Amino acid sequence: MNSNIQRVLFMSVLLACTSVVQSALGSSIRAGERKNVLLIALDDLRPVLGAYGADYVKSPNIDQLASRSLLFERAYCQVAFCSPSRTSLLTGRRPDTTHVWKNSAMEYWRRTVNATTLPQYFKENGYVSIGMGKVFHPGPASGVDDKKYSWSPEGLPYYRSPLEKKYGPGNNSHIAWEADGFSDDQLPDGQVAARALQTLDQLKVNRTQHGETRPFFLAVGFHKPHVPFIAPKKYFDMYPPQEEIALPKNRFPPTDLPVIAWSVWPGFNQFGGVKEYFVGTDCFSNPDTAWTERCMMPINATQYLRRSYYAAMSYSDALVGKVLAKLKENGFDNNTIVVLFGDHGWQLGEHGEWGKYTTFEDATHVPFLLRVPGVTDSGMRTSALVELIDIYPTLVDLTGIPKPPVCPPLSQNIERCLEGTSVAALLDDPQAAWKNASFSQYVRPQAGLPYIPGRRNFTNGTDEQVMGYTMRTDKYRYTEWVGFNHITAVANWTDVWGRELYDHTQPTEFFNDENENLADKPAMKETVQQLHNMLREGWRSAIPTA
Repeated sequence: MNSNIQRVLFMSVLLACTSVVQSALGSSIRAGERKNVLLIALDDLRPVLGAYGADYVKSPNIDQLASRSLLFERAYCQVAFCSPSRTSLLTGRRPDTTHVWKNSAMEYWRRTVNATTLPQYFKENGYVSIGMGKVFHPGPASGVDDKKYSWSPEGLPYYRSPLEKKYGPGNNSHIAWEADGFSDDQLPDGQVAARALQTLDQLKVNRTQHGETRPFFLAVGFHKPHVPFIAPKKYFDMYPPQEEIALPKNRFPPTDLPVIAWSVWPGFNQFGGVKEYFVGTDCFSNPDTAWTERCMMPINATQYLRRSYYAAMSYSDALVGKVLAKLKENGFDNNTIVVLFGDHGWQLGEHGEWGKYTTFEDATHVPFLLRVPGVTDSGMRTSALVELIDIYPTLVDLTGIPKPPVCPPLSQNIERCLEGTSVAALLDDPQAAWKNASFSQYVRPQAGLPYIPGRRNFTNGTDEQVMGYTMRTDKYRYTEWVGFNHITAVANWTDVWGRELYDHTQPTEFFNDENENLADKPAMKETVQQLHNMLREGWRSAIPTA
């Protein structure tokens, strides 16, 4: 066992196999010795980073963090959409518990589930809890950054850049913009980073001059590389001209893709620089034309958008570097656990898709780094299947605060319970046998075509009427699109709108997989039945057994 960390693993009565870790941060941690936590969230960041093998992007700061962290090669979000993904991570509950499946003011989890959030729980256990930028999804979907519950007085008023409206997704005049002459701090994320530096300075002053002994929980949320792809010009200059940017090798949908699985790129298709290509077409409403060459982004536009995404990502990387440098400068580096994650993946023309809004690997696969001082200093990697919902119990384990129990099947009225699994045991053995599956989902007609040939019409375009439940195992991704009651959050598994099966048994080229749907192949009938059974059994049956 790693000499830097000792753990006691025990069997959970509810799950029969959940690991609980008592580490070198340990069970004997007194409140004054507990590690600080720095949580860094990036919006729409797929694992297109040097540390994940994408040598064509510039991400030196995140790569350096990865070299001192446990890097999760196969981490997945619960929903490839901002609000439901962040709600799940920050409440520790899955989407069918929170009833949050899309970005909507009508889907605020506190109306449905009495959950204690991650920053709220740390606040209740003696931490100074401070957040800034996009941590929760903004607005009514989070009770306006959950400011009533999650943050300490020292963290209020909650900070959001006053430039968000001008340069954020609400301004869809341009899909991308090289901000020539702009410094980092003249854009929203630069201002969030500046506030993070100021906060770390104040935390140091409080410790050294005012006798503050409480550890801190600091959450910093960056908006990029979310659209619009805006960054100071110097980050665009890091990349070759657009004509030299590689195209996706799988520009068209998988063979035999069910129509229900297709996304029409909502929001994205209304940006200047995108919508002009589709004037006078029915590309986003007609299943007969949606997948044709005419309805794909042109080659030159695809290269332009990919280059712009990379530039926005490099801007985010630079800001992450500033925050990490300040953490070290102020003497917190060796006493702070750092978590960096993307809230979901993002499709850059693969399968003809743009954005999230699907159950594909590229939409659900996320970067996830965990730095634990004294444990991960030499860098570690794991191919274990993990989920963003696992972050909450992991941080509870590693800081030694009391761990909430695993949620029972009906947990809406329970304030403190969790539906994820701590990954702290993987610090001991990154190659340990782990979950046999991770679980994600996406709703329709949200982001999909307005009608599906041969199926009943949707009653409206907003309510959740079909749910795509998807499961990533070691060898396969399996998805079923089934009828869904959004009031009761109950699926009708006999009302099947489509199935997808993708083979991951052989290593595939980065962002070039899931190109053939095997679900209806006779040779895969037995495999489909086995995976169907696993999918219906759900996450409780996928928990690690050791």
